Amino acid sequence: MPIIVGVFCLLPLLLGLAAEYLVCRFLRRKLWRLLPPAVVLALTALVAAGRLNVWESSQSPVTQLLFVPGLPALCALIGTLLGWRLWKRLWGPRVIWEHKRGE
Repeated sequence: MPIIVGVFCLLPLLLGLAAEYLVCRFLRRKLWRLLPPAVVLALTALVAAGRLNVWESSQSPVTQLLFVPGLPALCALIGTLLGWRLWKRLWGPRVIWEHKRGE
């Protein structure tokens, strides 16, 4: 069970986080920040299209399509969000509010 969780959840999450953080950190244009989520969605569509032959088999097609391209894609998209938040936290401008004394 830990291997399944690691392969289907943690690995895509960490790959998405690293890809989004590196793109945001080293590429300055805002349009490039959409590249990792777009790649995740394109790979998910390719895997889902490749697995459409499951519809003709005796196994349940919904579970096959949800767990194989769906769960890793969801974890990778969450990873890209976390990578963007990490970049924003570390490299974003900070606002410092000065407190007025005596008022």
